Amino acid sequence: MTDSPKTLAAELAAFIERVSQMANCGDAIDQLARFQLLRSEDAALVGGRDASTLARWAAAAEDEGTPIAIKVGTSWLFVTSRLLGYIELASGLYGRREAETRLRKLIEMRAGGQNPNQIARPRARQIISCD
Repeated sequence: MTDSPKTLAAELAAFIERVSQMANCGDAIDQLARFQLLRSEDAALVGGRDASTLARWAAAAEDEGTPIAIKVGTSWLFVTSRLLGYIELASGLYGRREAETRLRKLIEMRAGGQNPNQIARPRARQIISCD
């Protein structure tokens, strides 16, 4: 810590930004609305696989001690960042980038009620980390 006004102002600005990010984390409903949690069907779209394949991925990751989803009843809720990380481990950075593109298309489709094939160029959406 320093007494320099410039340094203190920069530290305060960084602190305010971090607090505002934490305030935006919310609960599971907020995370679902921001696509930080994905239902099985949405995770299947993002993963580019069938929902049963994603369920196998989730079970395998759970067995390995690095869960990417939680089972709720007969369905899974996927943590988006963990799913993307799992895809990157399995398919490399290119596979992750493809999944991120499908995620952006899904977000745009849900936001505008459009068909994903009608979207020419989806906009990027910042995903806030609550860590």
